[in-house]
Amino acid sequence: MPRNLRRGFCLIALLSLATCTTPQPVKQAAFVPPPPTKPTDRSPICGHPEEVKAFNILGLQTQLMQVALTCGGEEKYDVFVRKFQPQLAAQRTILKSFFTRAYGSRRAQSSLDEYVTQLADAESDHNLASGDQFCHLSEPVLDQSTELSSDDDLTKFLAKVPVQQALDVETCGTPGAPSETVHAAAVRHYEKHYEKHYTKHYEKHYTKQHHSEKK
Repeated sequence: MPRNLRRGFCLIALLSLATCTTPQPVKQAAFVPPPPTKPTDRSPICGHPEEVKAFNILGLQTQLMQVALTCGGEEKYDVFVRKFQPQLAAQRTILKSFFTRAYGSRRAQSSLDEYVTQLADAESDHNLASGDQFCHLSEPVLDQSTELSSDDDLTKFLAKVPVQQALDVETCGTPGAPSETVHAAAVRHYEKHYEKHYTKHYEKHYTKQHHSEKK
């Protein structure tokens, strides 16, 4: 057989194989949601176990709320809140005590309010990292939260659900953790300075207003 003819048969055979062979599909790697990021703000004091749990519960509640608002699961979120309303209220009281111990009685409420705002922002930033996969990945967590029925269920649920935080609170007794309380003298100094400044400002404003009324 002439060489050119043989080469033509070989080429036809190769083309036949190319058209008959089904290409193997390329496997797509499963999307893995980003893990929670470590907060940049560190608490000045350590947290007792019940306080650390309170931070986690508030973080979970914030996460469920954002899933509900983003993915249309408000009714499911309401089921969770109604079921655990007493526990959620108790955690707020525990956190108020923590922030009182950390920042003093005058700054406790404002510090707690600021933390709640920062937590919502941190959850939002974490959710954006999942892109269009967010609802697909997060809705099962919201579904599972409606099936919880006891404190024990909630504790186990917290252990398996990664929760984003806005404040790094280390458990008391952990190596390298800060002390249980801030220096008492520093708190007294702040409160004394605040009270003196507020009193001076009030007296100045009151005296000026009183003189204006006399005129």
